[in-house]
Amino acid sequence: MQLAQSVDRLSSRIQMDLTAFQESGAEPSVIEWLLHDDQVMRECFAHAASILKSVTGASMTAVTLLDEHNQHYRAEVGMALPLVPRAGSLCDHAVQDDELTVVEDTHADARFSECLLVRRYPYVRFYAAIPLHSPDGQVVGALCAMDPLPRTLDAAQRAVFNHLRLMIENDLKLRTATAIDPLTHLFNRRFLLESIGRKWYEARDGEGIGAVVVDVDWFKQYNDTYGHPTGDTCLRDVASVMQEAADGDRVIAGRLGGEEFGLLMLDAKPAAFEAMVEQVRSGVARLGIEHRGSPFGVVTVSIGASLTVKDTLSRLSHRDGFASADRALYMSKHDGRNRVTVI
Repeated sequence: MQLAQSVDRLSSRIQMDLTAFQESGAEPSVIEWLLHDDQVMRECFAHAASILKSVTGASMTAVTLLDEHNQHYRAEVGMALPLVPRAGSLCDHAVQDDELTVVEDTHADARFSECLLVRRYPYVRFYAAIPLHSPDGQVVGALCAMDPLPRTLDAAQRAVFNHLRLMIENDLKLRTATAIDPLTHLFNRRFLLESIGRKWYEARDGEGIGAVVVDVDWFKQYNDTYGHPTGDTCLRDVASVMQEAADGDRVIAGRLGGEEFGLLMLDAKPAAFEAMVEQVRSGVARLGIEHRGSPFGVVTVSIGASLTVKDTLSRLSHRDGFASADRALYMSKHDGRNRVTVI
């Protein structure tokens, strides 16, 4: 791997198991996007949780998002709720059924005796939740209400759960259409660029914001040789390598257009980043996708990356980072491709 000289360098440790996400039933790109707290969906979740609290009178309401290992609370109303392991959780029980789940008293149901929120603060006794779905029908979480005292729900209150689910899923469908690239299921260019500006604004002084640009080598020749449908399959396979390298909290992966992809990395540290970008490069090569138009014989990628350290006293912006990454990408291509350049 080639390292160009620079004071600023980028890094992040990233690890996500794509297969595990698929087995858990939630589309990884949607979960990753929602865990980044998309502003539009965050407001939708907050409205739904507030309405639910008003209608049910429950002490706590929230939207719960599920990844393979944990349940993540969003838009909590009533109290801040901790990160809870998914296995055996109240929400994990609730999403096994597509309809509203109502537990009037957790102490009267042995299934919930070991749930953390039942055994520990806030000592949930009443729990009601309805699953939430991504546009393709996969479960991504639930809208829930909780209380430390047993409760019941009447027919009108139960109906509100269904109405709010429809509202959330409709907003999710509309927002997903503007955020997700339909071919690769990574974030699209617009969402990635929106995220860059927002994450730069939210970053602390001294925090490194990493920019990475990835380009598939000799992709025009690949399309000319194998045809566009096979080219689309190739791009999806390359995108899967970047998805594996994207962490729900620290990294955003997107398709910038054509055969070019981008990664935005937060709180970047040099050593781990260098390992990660090389992992992306070597991961694509290990796919072993035949490419007779490449001197390497398989599909490869060239990568350029840069780190910009936020300093409110300087004139640097998030745009400078990706401009530097573009220059680094040019260096990788000029020096023979199938390589990483970090500046």
